[in-house]
Amino acid sequence: MEELETIKPEMLVRYLAGESSSDEKAKVEIWRQKATGNEEVFQEYRQIWDSGFQSLLPADIKAADWEKIRHRINFRQENHRIGFWRTFSRAAAIFILMLAVSSALYTYWNVPGFGRWTAFQTGNYVDSLKLPDNSVVFLNNHSSLKYLRNFNQGNRTVSLKGEGFFDVTRDPSNPFLVKSTQGIDVEVLGTSFNLDVSEKRENVGLNVTDGVVSLKYKGASQRVEAGYSAMLEDHNFLIVPTVDDNYLSWKTGELIFSQSSLGSIVETLHEHYDELDIVRLEGQSNVLVTTTFKDQSLSEVLEELEIHFDKKFHFNEGVLTISD
Repeated sequence: MEELETIKPEMLVRYLAGESSSDEKAKVEIWRQKATGNEEVFQEYRQIWDSGFQSLLPADIKAADWEKIRHRINFRQENHRIGFWRTFSRAAAIFILMLAVSSALYTYWNVPGFGRWTAFQTGNYVDSLKLPDNSVVFLNNHSSLKYLRNFNQGNRTVSLKGEGFFDVTRDPSNPFLVKSTQGIDVEVLGTSFNLDVSEKRENVGLNVTDGVVSLKYKGASQRVEAGYSAMLEDHNFLIVPTVDDNYLSWKTGELIFSQSSLGSIVETLHEHYDELDIVRLEGQSNVLVTTTFKDQSLSEVLEELEIHFDKKFHFNEGVLTISD
């Protein structure tokens, strides 16, 4: 039968943080493989460590929380063999306690209203909020923003899922940091920018409207000035002048086309209207169109474009077919 062996919690934390020595790393791997109970304890630690928002906590707070875990679990540091039933009882007790601790900490770190942070999210609509430092954030539909309850007390850090436009209040002594699940960080002192880290995008997109931001990814850093856009392609930043007039159409409700081709207009419509899933373009057009739409439905837009391009626009169940 498998016999559970104890291990120093500090060693597990260093392992999860990637700070283990080669010797410690080997010991943890061997320990994990020795017993199913060992692996279960390890996975409970990993669940806590992987709680997404805990990465926003200051180091001293995280250290204090992990110290509480260590004392509550009360691992013994000796590694001697013990009888099966004693082993089983201890393993069960540790496992149950770990479940309770990890569940509590997961709630504390990740459930709005129960811990260190608060969250704001949108459904099928666009909404905005003012942060404690008077910065204003607009969120596209199906997006969320979460931030620490002690926001603006030396820590202006937020976490974004989806797409948001940030109008950041300037504070040179307290930089504003936006983190994303993709590992992209945007740091500013005071500026305006749009950041799209939604799952529908193949690449993270940044558009700076005012000031300068610092874009960071895996140790690399790149300055992006107003009037420029940035995206991440193959783990490298691509910085180009902003040419898309409609990257804020989700916020303004306005679509602007200036001498635009049928292909480029259709691509913009695909990004702007959620109900448009598939576009089938049968044939091409050399016509270039200049027009503006403001808070108009997709059907109204398609009716006008039919006239401009002298083509048939048929929309049914999410599919737009354009033909001669």
